[in-house]
Amino acid sequence: MLKYIDEKNSNLARDEDTGEVIEATTVIIPIGSKIQTPEQQKAAREWREQQEKRLMRRKLQDELGYFYFVMKQHEFGRLSAESAARLIYLCTYLNYHNEFMLTERTKMKKVDLKNVLGLSTGTTHSFWKDVEGTYILDCGKDGLKLISPYIVRGRLGKTEDLYKKFYLEGVRCIYEATATSKHRYLGYIFQLLPYVNTEHNVICKNPDEKDIEQVEPLLIDDICDILGYDKTQRSRFINIYRQLTFEYHGHEEWFVTFVTPQDYSELTKAYVNPHVFFSGSDYHKVETLGLFTKKTPLKPKRSKKIKCGSTNSE
Repeated sequence: MLKYIDEKNSNLARDEDTGEVIEATTVIIPIGSKIQTPEQQKAAREWREQQEKRLMRRKLQDELGYFYFVMKQHEFGRLSAESAARLIYLCTYLNYHNEFMLTERTKMKKVDLKNVLGLSTGTTHSFWKDVEGTYILDCGKDGLKLISPYIVRGRLGKTEDLYKKFYLEGVRCIYEATATSKHRYLGYIFQLLPYVNTEHNVICKNPDEKDIEQVEPLLIDDICDILGYDKTQRSRFINIYRQLTFEYHGHEEWFVTFVTPQDYSELTKAYVNPHVFFSGSDYHKVETLGLFTKKTPLKPKRSKKIKCGSTNSE
């Protein structure tokens, strides 16, 4: 209990239990009001923030579907760009025990890779040489297992901020819509993961910046330098991505959108479609989100061997 040292002239009070002297003031409050200490107020704010984050995560999952995690700083540097794209696709078949599954009960075997990835025998062999022992382990009759610490299916807890979410539906849709000869262009973007801004999905120099006005985009020449791509072929580079589209919820969308000031192609900035991967607070905030959707009508497509957007059992 607190008692003023001098009730008329002082704002100092003594805690009669501990003898501690502290600053205090008298406040008149209605009967029935709830009083919180500063510590309780802080705890309440933190609780509300956690609730808001939890609700946003649920909303994102409802809209974007199931996902797995890839560490933000992982560049897939040891892999070719083609193999990076194929690995990202293959991981949509992971269960929560790091096992690759064809169905809920059927484990994926090495012999299944050719059909799952839609590759020739030789290309499948090249892919396996790239990932064997580093990303995937062949356990024989027990199937294929993921062994990379950089890719996770399941909860991460406090380390979640170190990862980006790859959405199963978006990944499958873009991969299945892309010709084998163009897989490396998907892989290029996955290799640029450390440069993709968390909140705005723009490829940039400061990926953790939340204020879009402060984001410093990597220009196309910068991106070409990082990838080892001939800068004099920047226009060809952009044109290839303008051909990479996929069907998503009844719309045809681009994998990457480019924003170019008029007559200044060297200042072009690149944004990645958040339906494929995104870890910000609200993907609706991604600048140019509307520009990912093509305005032209969709052409009828033949059905694929794997239903676009299907997922392994949750």
